[in-house]
Amino acid sequence: MIRKLIPFLIALALSLGLGLFQPATANLQSNKVVVANASNLIRPERSIEVGLHVENIYNLSLKDKLFFAEGWYWLKWPAKIQELIEENKINIIDLVELVNQVETWDSNIQLDSEKPELYPSGEYLQLFRFSAKFYDDGQNLQRFPFQSLDLPIIIETKPTVFSMADEAIILNPKLGAKQLIGQYATLNGYTIQKGAFKNVIHQYNTNFGENNGARGGEFSRIEYFINYTTEFWPAFYQYIMPWIAVMAILLLAPNLEGKFTELRLAIPSTALLTLVFLQLGTNADLPKLSYLTFIDKLYLFGYLASIVLFALFVWGTNYYERCEESQRGAAMLKINKFDLIYQSSLVVGSLLIALSSFL
Repeated sequence: MIRKLIPFLIALALSLGLGLFQPATANLQSNKVVVANASNLIRPERSIEVGLHVENIYNLSLKDKLFFAEGWYWLKWPAKIQELIEENKINIIDLVELVNQVETWDSNIQLDSEKPELYPSGEYLQLFRFSAKFYDDGQNLQRFPFQSLDLPIIIETKPTVFSMADEAIILNPKLGAKQLIGQYATLNGYTIQKGAFKNVIHQYNTNFGENNGARGGEFSRIEYFINYTTEFWPAFYQYIMPWIAVMAILLLAPNLEGKFTELRLAIPSTALLTLVFLQLGTNADLPKLSYLTFIDKLYLFGYLASIVLFALFVWGTNYYERCEESQRGAAMLKINKFDLIYQSSLVVGSLLIALSSFL
């Protein structure tokens, strides 16, 4: 009975491995609703030009989805909006807010000058210096440890009177994406790829108690992103190489002579425990996720490979010992055949896992 189950277990390990390693569908959507791209709504007399320069990014925490950033942003608006500011007695520092800023007690936003600078054209310019902690709500770690991160800094109009229901003030990004990234925005273990932004109208699920129509909860927003990708070789040595070492032992274990019964049976269980502890160490750097990462899929395949190898060795040992002396030569050939099937399945499965996770 056990002999008949061996090919089934090997096929099950491979099929489960391939199934587990299909790209996961994760629910990465936040509770925000983007109504529309705001670029086509921009009118000079009702728009605030926005610029952002991120000088420094540091203390990235994948587990907490947090990072620190420092730099400058500036606003430039026409006389029409200045009249609106004075009429409603809006504090200059409250014109916009950094939406994904967290723990404001540990943050600092300062005016570069006491009053906005007035240009001959009638426009006003105000520069702000910021140092704050930000939350990355869209973090996607499906390919961890080879992930790509878009670290966001989101700027949105703050006064209620600026909403789409009232004056419909639109933020207008004027700074190029290349000028977004400063000198010290690098992160250890990551390579900066590019900066980007998008201009949208953001709709909240409430109108904040205002009786100003259906669009009272809609505000103009600019979402800035700096894209980072993992440096391959450091991540490979830290996270993938230990897994490869254990899988290599599982791959070579069937080559042991059948007379080393105790050693053959000890290898799969030892490998399984090693994989468990390695994965625990890896997951210490990650938050609790609703989907499987690339490294999770590798370890799950390793667990299956260890269990199947243990079952294969148990069957092989029992089958060989129960055979008559004259049939043991043929029995060993059959055991070697299943060992080869296992080894081939392990290699093919590992390669397909890697390919399926990166296609």
